[in-house]
Amino acid sequence: MKSLDEIRNKIDEIDAQMRVLFEQRMDCIQAVAEYKFNNHGNIFDQNREEKMLEKNLVQLKNKNYAKEYERFLQEILVSSKDYQKDWIDKKEMGERGK
Repeated sequence: MKSLDEIRNKIDEIDAQMRVLFEQRMDCIQAVAEYKFNNHGNIFDQNREEKMLEKNLVQLKNKNYAKEYERFLQEILVSSKDYQKDWIDKKEMGERGK
């Protein structure tokens, strides 16, 4: 059996990997916000969100984690929409200031 320190070290390694992936995802979210700003798109796309959730939940190997994984994905969606809204609001303020 692994010690608690070994398990926590493994969690730290995973968190470091997740941080890199998070930044990559946020770079994409910013690109989405820019696209939506330039093309007058809506931040919220219910159809896209439902498909994303379904696709990812189906691919989850350990179904015991389904509830928590769905909650994790929902939080990502909320964060993504909040970031897009903030980014677009800043761009609009900048456009008005010109």
